[in-house]
Amino acid sequence: MRSLVLFFAFAAAAFPQALSVGVKGGAPLGDAFKIVSNAASGRSYFQDTKRYTFGPVIEVRLPFGLGIEFDALYKRMEYGYTGTAANVNSLTKGRSFEFPLIAKYRAPGPMVHPYTGGGVSFRSLQGLKQFVTKDLPGAVRGSSVTSAPEELQGRFNKGIVMVGGVEVKALKARISGEMRYTRWVDHSFRDALKLFGSNQNQFEALIGLTF
Repeated sequence: MRSLVLFFAFAAAAFPQALSVGVKGGAPLGDAFKIVSNAASGRSYFQDTKRYTFGPVIEVRLPFGLGIEFDALYKRMEYGYTGTAANVNSLTKGRSFEFPLIAKYRAPGPMVHPYTGGGVSFRSLQGLKQFVTKDLPGAVRGSSVTSAPEELQGRFNKGIVMVGGVEVKALKARISGEMRYTRWVDHSFRDALKLFGSNQNQFEALIGLTF
């Protein structure tokens, strides 16, 4: 992270007129998790995909239509399961912070600029809480809370990013519409029977506003 800060500081000094800052937001086009039904497993998983993501964006615009963009995007996640063989219920909530670093090429034009690009992204999971309640026959009802869900495979992940979109210049602002694909290297979540797991393919529609 320190090297990224130094890079942008150098770029801002070298190209002060070409530094843009703003916000970017949108919605995922698929579910955050993959679920396979299997009654014999004793569990029935479910998810509540939060259809939004947003965060700040900074871009260094270089000569010949090139640029480098860095985002910090925020998401929320929620999943759980109900016991089919025993009365055990679980609900897990958390936050996801993604940090894509993308090299872009912007086609020339007076106002409208199609663009494409690719790069890498890093994800950090924060604030994870798993709530479990048990009401078993002949036993005392109980509940527990943990910050280490049993399906958690890792709090940090990395992946590759590909983007494509159109940018429109309006006065001093730039408005962009973008489709983005991220392929995560690892599963952040997966249960022991592989009936539930995080989706490694992530598609998003994003709108950006920079100055």
